[in-house]
Amino acid sequence: MKNIELKNIPESPGVYIFKDKNNNVLYVGKAKNLRKRIKQYFNFSSLKIKKLLEAAQDIETIETKNEVEAIFKESDLIKKLKPPFNQLLRDDSRYFYLIFTDETLPRIFLTHQIEKFKAQEIIGPFSEGSSLKEILKIIRKEIPFCTCQEKHLRFCLNAELGLCFGWCCLKNAEFDKKKLRNYQQNINLIKKIFGGNLTSLKKSVLKQIKILLKRNELEKANKLKQAFLAIEKLETNQDLIKDESLFLEHQQRKILWQLKEILNLKTLPHLIEAIDISHLAGKEKVGVIVSFLDGLYQPHLLKKFKIKTILKPDDPRMIYEVLLRRLKHKEWGLPDLFLIDGGKIQFKMAKKAITENNLEINIIALAKPKEELYLAENKKINLKDYPLIRNFILALDKKTHQIVLKYHRRERESLII
Repeated sequence: MKNIELKNIPESPGVYIFKDKNNNVLYVGKAKNLRKRIKQYFNFSSLKIKKLLEAAQDIETIETKNEVEAIFKESDLIKKLKPPFNQLLRDDSRYFYLIFTDETLPRIFLTHQIEKFKAQEIIGPFSEGSSLKEILKIIRKEIPFCTCQEKHLRFCLNAELGLCFGWCCLKNAEFDKKKLRNYQQNINLIKKIFGGNLTSLKKSVLKQIKILLKRNELEKANKLKQAFLAIEKLETNQDLIKDESLFLEHQQRKILWQLKEILNLKTLPHLIEAIDISHLAGKEKVGVIVSFLDGLYQPHLLKKFKIKTILKPDDPRMIYEVLLRRLKHKEWGLPDLFLIDGGKIQFKMAKKAITENNLEINIIALAKPKEELYLAENKKINLKDYPLIRNFILALDKKTHQIVLKYHRRERESLII
């Protein structure tokens, strides 16, 4: 990678692809300026990026006419190629998906959590929500669609603003085949727009407009004309991509620096291991240790434990057992920081396990009800006073809790079988 000739990389919008020595795709990204974006990788100190650069041997670039097409192209390639470094971000719930709900009049939602919807079609992943929202705003002004969470009795504000048909989200709404066809036409157009080939789509729509005009179907032609204008706006838009992924890297580093200062650490806490316990009234007791590198979930480092020595419901002692067993594995290496799910007592038991192993590893414990973070047995901070750290810690804890609940559920189901 050191031999890459930046002058040979175009200064245009497009997609870039990092590949390893065997030509396997490692990472797919998009940029407003390909040369500028790729140059930034060599001046950034993130561990994730360093690992990517160590593994990469080549960069392929694909130029696009504008930033919007770059967004769609990146999404398409990530979906097809499933690059491992993009997968890390997806596990950290940073990717967005466009959901078309599975119903007669499909609604459209932008979300991280596709499992919450019964979907007719899912388009994505996309790496930026802000750009997608801007694209949807442009489209919706000319091609209305529904986004109401629930059906209602009166016309919604979106209908008054001309952003949806009005009848599409009414309770007990009656609509004929013509209305249904018009709505479905809009949905199909939006799906095609997010397919990314705007030039061919524009030609197709223009051709259809000419046919409608020849048939003297002026109303239909006018509706398609609005769609054509929306596509044209997208095609010429030059301000949607904001290199949000680089912004996130800087935010992560800022958070790690804050943690370092608060905990008086010698180095940044790049590798954090989070511990959580799950059981049902003291039965089917399990624990997990989930690893995060610069805030990114590392699935290959997940460690699962069945509690062996604690018979009654006692989360602090279960944490003690899990940590004791984890620290026996010197071959696993050690984290920069342990994050414990719990308060003062959980902190005390975790500290006991580390001390008994003659180790010095920093611990923090999250007491969720009041959002307090224990830095020592008798020292805590209110996370509401540290917004960046609060969001970071809560996200890590939430991911860990999801994993331990999933593990616990599987254990219970295996016993039933």
